[in-house]
Amino acid sequence: MIRAIRDRLCVLTACLLIPCAAVAAEDLTTARARLLVGRYDEAAEQYALFAKKEPVAAIGLARCQVAVGRRDEAMSALTKAAERFPQSAKIPAELAALALARGDLEAAEKHAAAALALDKDSVGAHLARAELLAQQGKLDEAQREYGWFAGYFARAPRIDDPFDLVLLGRGIAEHARWTRNSNTFRRLVSDVFPAAVRQDKDFWPARLEMALLFLEKFNEADALSEITAALAINSQAAELHAARAALALGSFDLAAAQGSLDRALEINPELLWAHQLRADWLLADIRPAEAIDVLTAAKKLNPRDEGTLGRLAAAYEALDGRPGGMPSPRVAMLIDEVAARNPHGGRFYLAAGEACDRMRRFPRAAEYYRLAAEKMPQLISARGQLGLVLMRLGEEAEAAQLLAESFAIDPFNVRVKNQLEVLDLLQGYAVIETEHFVIKFDRGHDELLARYAARRLEEEIYPLVTERLAYEPAGKTLIEIFSRRGTTSGHSWFSARMVGLPFIGTVGACAGKMLALASPTELKTKYNWSQVLRHELVHVVNLQQTDFNVPHWFTEGLAVHLEDQPRPRDWNELLARRARAGQLYSLDNITLGFVRPKSGEDWTLAYCQAELYIEYLREKYGAEAPGKMLAAYGEHRSTGQALGELFGVLPADFEAGYRQFIERQIAQAGPAAEAKPALAELQKRAAENPADAAAAARLALAWLDRDDKPQARRWALAAQKLAANEPLAAYVLARLQLSIGDADGALELLEKGLDKSAPQEDLLALLAALKLRGGNSAAALALYELGDAKFPHSDRWVKALAKLHLQAGDDAKLPAVLKRLAVLEPENGAIRKKLAQLAISAQDFAAAEKLAKIAIDLDVHDEQAHALLAAALAGLDKHSAAVEEYTLAIQLDGLQADWRAGLAQSLVKLGKTDAARQALDKLRDLDANHPAIPALEKVLLP
Repeated sequence: MIRAIRDRLCVLTACLLIPCAAVAAEDLTTARARLLVGRYDEAAEQYALFAKKEPVAAIGLARCQVAVGRRDEAMSALTKAAERFPQSAKIPAELAALALARGDLEAAEKHAAAALALDKDSVGAHLARAELLAQQGKLDEAQREYGWFAGYFARAPRIDDPFDLVLLGRGIAEHARWTRNSNTFRRLVSDVFPAAVRQDKDFWPARLEMALLFLEKFNEADALSEITAALAINSQAAELHAARAALALGSFDLAAAQGSLDRALEINPELLWAHQLRADWLLADIRPAEAIDVLTAAKKLNPRDEGTLGRLAAAYEALDGRPGGMPSPRVAMLIDEVAARNPHGGRFYLAAGEACDRMRRFPRAAEYYRLAAEKMPQLISARGQLGLVLMRLGEEAEAAQLLAESFAIDPFNVRVKNQLEVLDLLQGYAVIETEHFVIKFDRGHDELLARYAARRLEEEIYPLVTERLAYEPAGKTLIEIFSRRGTTSGHSWFSARMVGLPFIGTVGACAGKMLALASPTELKTKYNWSQVLRHELVHVVNLQQTDFNVPHWFTEGLAVHLEDQPRPRDWNELLARRARAGQLYSLDNITLGFVRPKSGEDWTLAYCQAELYIEYLREKYGAEAPGKMLAAYGEHRSTGQALGELFGVLPADFEAGYRQFIERQIAQAGPAAEAKPALAELQKRAAENPADAAAAARLALAWLDRDDKPQARRWALAAQKLAANEPLAAYVLARLQLSIGDADGALELLEKGLDKSAPQEDLLALLAALKLRGGNSAAALALYELGDAKFPHSDRWVKALAKLHLQAGDDAKLPAVLKRLAVLEPENGAIRKKLAQLAISAQDFAAAEKLAKIAIDLDVHDEQAHALLAAALAGLDKHSAAVEEYTLAIQLDGLQADWRAGLAQSLVKLGKTDAARQALDKLRDLDANHPAIPALEKVLLP
């Protein structure tokens, strides 16, 4: 991609520093300086004064025009200047570059020949001629022409023109790519381009060239540094804003990319690269129809540009699919068009591959990358890109070979280097292969996790997901679990595996035919690995069943929906808050919440709204609606087309219904976190309503929250004068009493302010807490039960009730409370274990089995969870499985006599008397008085 970028920057980024004639030298030097810092109108005005007298002025004027998107004027002015200055080789060389940028190869060839006839060492003409030959598919001749740059740089005297240095650097870089000379890149960024900057500190085009080289190698930090330095010189350079957009697109920062592209095209509406990046932005947001409009307009700037045509082919294919397994008519027409002009059009296929890659259509991307490498082996990035996409597709053997070849050619590519390190790590991983999965893992860290993952996948997750989605993936899905190796964390390895860079903000990810996890064994915060596997497997199925055409939001919404979990309370609160603020996502921008959220809150909202889109589809159009949408996506329909064809609804009307659905969900969820009025607003309300006790009390609380105790007391007392038992005022005054250690005074205030028929929530909670702290558990329990009845959507009551019932040993009331608490705390394994214990006591072994499995999903090394599962399985007469679980629990903690007893009892049920006797012997060693021993001895001893 970067090579193609340079082609389009050949004219646009160049700022000429030609030695001026003695006459008017000072004026021309000033004009050049203004051109470099982006004062184009002033520079053009000065150049125009001398354009009929000095070739350098004519060229400078043309470049001012090109910089602001007036190429036709520049071409006309240079054509006249060529007639006026027939001995200047610089002018036809400039014309050749302009003609190439417009796709006029015949004119480019004529102008380059004219320049070389006047100056056989015209750097600009040689560069134009080399690129001209490459575009015609004359690769051997093009390589020789690029070789000229290396030879000229070696033999030429000191080059004092920074622009010539930049042109030389471009030619040398391309020759290095074609000849696989990676060491040259280090020299370019440490010697050649810095030399241009040393000659003129404002020569930003050299910094841009270095940034593009760093971008090519995915060295984003150094690329950003050079772009930032260049923009400090010339904030009006459209190419620099486009480069910043390219950097943002690389990290899927679509909002930043859009802003930079808007600025680039505002400065220069004819900058082809910016139009192509605009299309890349739309493709990354899976909006191929809009990308086609942008690319169709870009074709007018250069109808032969293979970067534009390749992107266009990918966008066409995203909409058309491959009818009968063949390219659609308009894709085939583009392929034929390129082949007719250039039988080695590798750049076309490379651009198509990158566009498909950006849209997550990895199989198509792989096909295009292969064709790019075959058609034009000189494209060093094609092998690396193909290797990276094959890694995403789980084809690691072929990917390893390609990545190794790519690294040998280009050892500075960060992503290729990182993937090779991942492959080295995977060489030492163990493998479990099942009917539908291949699981790779570090045996020393994650063997237990891999074993249980394999079982859970085959027995529960795969059947559920494939049945619900009515599709089974072709072949086995590759799963890789990454744990720490050396100083590199498992999460860093996982991130490098998925994106080639050291961090992504999740613990699981899918690429269509493989998925990976960061091992939960080393994370401080455990996560439900079984739920993550289910979630990611939904993506595997969705991507394959839709030919990788499913929108990001749709598959995420389905994955959350198929987790079969209640929506978290904090999701409802966030939804309500953002709805009130008018900050909900729509179908047009929800993808940004996944690929580039501005905050964790944005990310959560995207998941919440995506699931609600699925729920709305099901409610409005039936339970089969999501499946129908998937089928439409598989036929390469857009969301708007699918909604219209399937349900006869326009996207705007669908969105309107969805917003009404959200309002109903918010209402059903109960009171969510309300936006607190500002202090000034509360002061205004209190002043305007002097007889309103509630307004005074709310102001008192606001002052208390600011820790202004005198003002809080003043307004609370004012509220009580208006209404003696105003509850919020009583709450404020009670907190003030507690701040000076007067618990009795606080209790008295709270009890006076309590209205049991309509209690104030904060007052009730504080009163209950004080009763509990004072040892009056019965009173506290009654108050917490009252709060739970009056405020069922708040979790403070159920948490307190669970604690009280646990302390009291009230096993009758505890299960109902813990079940509600489990919904609020899905990652809390202790709750599941306690519920499993209670279920076993109640002989509800089926429920105990489910609960114990969830505890294991939260921590596969939790020995108590395995023992509880064993007891539940034994209660269900699944003694073989019970023996396995007891054995594992004992391996993790061999000092639990009850587990030894359970193991022995299950072995007896299986008729394995020898093993049962051994278990009995170890039970006696642990606890000779264990109550299970007599019954076991009666069965096992003669």
